Amino acid sequence: MAASGDRELKRVEKVYSFWGKFPYLYRMQDTITFLGKAGTIRKNAVKKLGLRKGDRVLEVACGSGRNFSYLAEAVGKKGFVLGFDYSREMLNAAKELCRQNRWDNIKLVQGDASQLKIDENGFNGVISVLGISAIPGWEKAIRRCHEVLRYGGRMVVCDARLFGGFLRFLNPAVLLVYSKFAAWDPSKNIPKQMKKVFGNVRAESYNLGTFFIAVSSKKNTAKKAKN
Repeated sequence: MAASGDRELKRVEKVYSFWGKFPYLYRMQDTITFLGKAGTIRKNAVKKLGLRKGDRVLEVACGSGRNFSYLAEAVGKKGFVLGFDYSREMLNAAKELCRQNRWDNIKLVQGDASQLKIDENGFNGVISVLGISAIPGWEKAIRRCHEVLRYGGRMVVCDARLFGGFLRFLNPAVLLVYSKFAAWDPSKNIPKQMKKVFGNVRAESYNLGTFFIAVSSKKNTAKKAKN
């Protein structure tokens, strides 16, 4: 099992190493992947975190920083954003983006999301956009996200699904392309796992059902049981 996980991590690293070296191509494919609604969906996902100025937010699988502008705006200059990713190349692209925009309250950390080894905790929000579906140890990653959240904090996951209905005939081609070039695995039932870990989840669909945004809140179960 460990060897299989290592192979999957290496495959993910190889895929996103390429995108990290060519961030402009990654921006271009973003338009195709989101069917022209990348900005709208990404911004909506950040909005569902319910962040306030001065808050602390963690982005898992932050990539080249495609969500940083929305997160930085949400938490303000006194807030804090931690971007976590496995790909050094993606983080290098994210670092350059931060330099260009003078975001000095964004910290970048490299590592395996299933372990999520970070010094910080007590985040007001955790977000992942098109990341959880590519993480080999995705169930562990969701549990770690729950652990680093403060009570009342939210985890928001935006990810993709295969086509349903009359467009289902496109699925073999979609799966072939995105599994190879994005390490995407649509068989992962992310909302179900979020409900298992958090005890709650609500999800909305976008783009003919090919995208979803799932939201879970961290509840103080001990306090609830006491009451």
